[in-house]
Parts: sequence; C-alpha cells; structure tokens
Amino acid sequence: MRCMNTIMGANAKKPIRTPLSRLHLARELALFETREKLVLSEIAEMERKYCMTSSEFLNKFESGAMGDDQDYFVWWSLIRGLETVRARKDF
Repeated sequence: MRCMNTIMGANAKKPIRTPLSRLHLARELALFETREKLVLSEIAEMERKYCMTSSEFLNKFESGAMGDDQDYFVWWSLIRGLETVRARKDF
C-alpha cells in the first residue's frame, strides 16, 4: 500500500463516500424522474384513447365493469407502476 500512497497521494486510503453517494443518489433520482415522465405519458395516451381519467378507469376496472381487454390490464399496470415509482422516488 506504500506504493499506492506515493502514486495517489497520502489521502488514497480515505473513502470518498459523500461525493459518490450524492452522485449515485442524483443518478437514481434522475432515473426515477425519467420513468415517471414516461409512465405519465403512456397513461395520458390511455386517458385520451378511452376518454376517461385514470381514476374513473380504476373504479370501473376494479369493480369488473370494464371487461378483460389487454389495454385495460396495461393501463392498470401503468397506474400501479407509477405509484411504485413515486413511492421509491419519495423515499
């Protein structure tokens, strides 16, 4: 380790946790924000396609009034996925 201290300086042994931790957290936050924007965009597309809000859709879908169309399952998954992304982002 003596050679490493000579090459990298006397502070080579000290962990650099704070800057890396902030960098990683900032990166993760950016990823969650990007995911959130993408999911919101897809949800908005479903709302336009079916002329109803996601809240209205959830009430109808979860009560069994919407049927079993594949789009409905995708929409439901997008809404639940958005909740998960937001919960992790806000943690």
